[in-house]
Amino acid sequence: MAIPPAAPAGARTLVWHLESGGWTEREAGNLVALMHGLRPARSGWSVREIEHLRFLQALVKTGRIGR
Repeated sequence: MAIPPAAPAGARTLVWHLESGGWTEREAGNLVALMHGLRPARSGWSVREIEHLRFLQALVKTGRIGR
């Protein structure tokens, strides 16, 4: 019996864990964004921005909107 893969953690959870480990909000946002294929931003990425772009990526991937 195979164990199903765990669902990927949301950006909010990842950023929170990094911040609780001592990372700044900007550093944590940039690292999580980088994990999702986004380039680091000078001012950092907010959780809301990361989640919105992930949502749009999913729509494109499933063909619900065009490239």
